Amino acid sequence: MMYPVDLHMHTVASTHAYSTLHDYIAEAKRKGIKLFAITDHGPDMADAPHYWHFINMRIWPRLVEGVGILRGIEANIKNTHGEIDCT
Repeated sequence: MMYPVDLHMHTVASTHAYSTLHDYIAEAKRKGIKLFAITDHGPDMADAPHYWHFINMRIWPRLVEGVGILRGIEANIKNTHGEIDCT
């Protein structure tokens, strides 16, 4: 059984992407995607969203019209010790 998901998407908050959360919900419904994750860039990336963006993710719904929404971040590894930019 296939479960259609997309687990790596950026919103316009990452500045190089072109879609909003609402755009992704509409497209997921159109394509039959049941679950997706927003993974905007972590704060050390040049085009990263302001940290308020990640704080505000808490108020995003987890389910909209049958489409599940996961909140994530594309963390950047800062050094050879494996430290990341979103701790």
